[in-house]
Amino acid sequence: MNKGNQFQKAAMEVKTAQKQLDELVPGKVKVSAEYDHERKCYILVGSYLAYYDYAPKGGACTWTEAIDRFYTDCKLFVGFFKQRAKFMNASIEEQIAFDGHPATF
Repeated sequence: MNKGNQFQKAAMEVKTAQKQLDELVPGKVKVSAEYDHERKCYILVGSYLAYYDYAPKGGACTWTEAIDRFYTDCKLFVGFFKQRAKFMNASIEEQIAFDGHPATF
């Protein structure tokens, strides 16, 4: 797949993932795509804020997935956030008070 086709696929996946995440965790995740010159592929990037012990308090975090030859769709990428949706939709105070893993909230 050439870089132009990769860009089109990445743009489509950004749009698809953003739509799903806007329903799941409204306003919490900004999806974008970046080209990785080493891997020669685009990477989906989900940027969000985190409020738990092993992340900077209120710090910006990212979750990524390569759109490479093994990539099929954004289900795995969205699944990361789906697993943490209850935590991400909780208030900042509830997130800070919780001392478990966000996936177990």
